[in-house]
Amino acid sequence: MSTVPATLLIVDDEVQMRTLLDTLLLNQGYYTLTSSCGAEALTVAQQHIPDLILLDIKMPGMDGYEVARQLKSNSLTANIPIIMLSEPGDQSARISGLEAGAEDFLSKPVSNTELWVRVRNQLRLKAFGDFRVDPVLERHVEQDSSGSGLSHKVSTEINRTRAIEHFTALDIEQQQMQAALRDAVRKQALDLVYQPKIGLADGQICGVEALLRWYRPGLVTISPGVFVPVLESLGLISEVGQWVIDTVCRQIANWQRAGLDVVPVAVNVSAQQLLEGDLIHDIQQSLGAHRVDAKWLEVEFTESSLMVNTPRTIASLLKLKEIGINISIDDFGTGYSSLASLVRFPIDKLKIDISYIREITRNPQDAAIARTIIELARSLDMKVIAEGVETRDQLAFLSDNGCDQLQGFLFCRPLPARELEPLLREPRSFI
Repeated sequence: MSTVPATLLIVDDEVQMRTLLDTLLLNQGYYTLTSSCGAEALTVAQQHIPDLILLDIKMPGMDGYEVARQLKSNSLTANIPIIMLSEPGDQSARISGLEAGAEDFLSKPVSNTELWVRVRNQLRLKAFGDFRVDPVLERHVEQDSSGSGLSHKVSTEINRTRAIEHFTALDIEQQQMQAALRDAVRKQALDLVYQPKIGLADGQICGVEALLRWYRPGLVTISPGVFVPVLESLGLISEVGQWVIDTVCRQIANWQRAGLDVVPVAVNVSAQQLLEGDLIHDIQQSLGAHRVDAKWLEVEFTESSLMVNTPRTIASLLKLKEIGINISIDDFGTGYSSLASLVRFPIDKLKIDISYIREITRNPQDAAIARTIIELARSLDMKVIAEGVETRDQLAFLSDNGCDQLQGFLFCRPLPARELEPLLREPRSFI
């Protein structure tokens, strides 16, 4: 059955946070609206009546508490569930949020899986408890001279039945995906593609990124932004991560035996792999088994994942550096790392998040953030990579501002290993 996606309103004064939440929720099939301040949020909420609101507490002007109080005091918006965004461990903020009318909370930095679960649960509670009457049936209630309220009861039951059908369909779809994904992991039926990174100095391939794909014959391809969090929730991400590392090391060895000009290959590593798996052992084992020098392997961590259990994270990164592995921070600019914390990490490269690159030539704020990241990387003796480059104007901006490496469809789409090999065999300029 077809279902209408829920509409979610994201309220946060930080553009990075709005963009991050917007991307994560769009990947889950929700329709999103965004507001950068409390006053705007109140107007948008009354005009569109969203199904749920994600509301930051600390905003200039009208803070999240006041926004929540005004929403709950308005009959049009009183029944909209609110999930407040708070700092980790701020118990007093949560108490104040509950008093203002919030139904739930999320701590920054936001976990993908926790975000989706809390949003789903609040939407489910709202659907099961929503007594709003369909406008057509409401007229029947007004015309019901018996005063029995029968039409109201009927319409309420219809709304509840629709909600049950909607979430039953979602649950079945989720269960089917989980079962199919478990089967794909068991059969090692996932795939890797490789997207080149282009050096601005000479325009040639200076590295590639290994990207996980899940191809299902006859079915719609699912974005990694959707199925990777499912792998995390199933506790399979470390197993898949180990497979990715071993597959990449095997591929590097194959390219070397074929006499190709090998370049470093980057793999994405999750926080679970870093903290719960045996990442160091997995990497050492695969490098040794395939006789690959550590300099040909890079690991990419998201900015938010490095903020979890920082002392242990730093120890793991230092061990990787001892082995000879280069380390990058992926999606930089969307997390909450400070300059002080960044200096503590043994990082080689920063990768500017794609959300800033997309509007870099049209949005002065995105352009300013990108320049700042490039200058920050340069001041810390790090290389900087821009991903998602798709236009010549974006290329010109990044070139003028001293970006080191570029990645995107302007140069090359992600390719299966066999299609990448001719590009490694005969190097050329992509710029």
